[in-house]
Amino acid sequence: MSSDPAAEREALREHKRLCLFDEHQSLSSFVEREISFTAATRNCCIAVWTLLLAATMLSGVEPSGLPCLMLLVVIAAFYLVDFFYSYFGVIYKMRRLQVRQWINQLPDADLMELQSWSTPANPFDGLTRSDKLRALRDTAKSPVVLAVYGLLAVATALLQLLS
Repeated sequence: MSSDPAAEREALREHKRLCLFDEHQSLSSFVEREISFTAATRNCCIAVWTLLLAATMLSGVEPSGLPCLMLLVVIAAFYLVDFFYSYFGVIYKMRRLQVRQWINQLPDADLMELQSWSTPANPFDGLTRSDKLRALRDTAKSPVVLAVYGLLAVATALLQLLS
């Protein structure tokens, strides 16, 4: 019994197409949640910082020393949570970009190329060490991640200097 190579290739192409679209949908869903979560984290940080500053001022304590240190610790804690989720978001976006490239190449891909495309259980498994380091650098340099926390830290430092 001989199999038809064209039919086999088309069956594999259809299978890969379904897998790639499913993976793309899954990655996009995570990216959307990550964007919402990091935005909420930044807003919570601003709200907590404002409430702590207001509570400090209403209590009659100067915003120096321990209250400023407490504000900086809060900023750092929120930054770390935001950084962690932003890093995951960058990883998922990188994987999603790879999946999009495969989807675009799908009509012209030969059988060997199609067979080499795989969907890892974890998007981190599909990236090299240098890709992961690049994602870490991209996250660390992201103005979206740094802006809110940097401004709050500067404002806290200015409060310390002015009091």
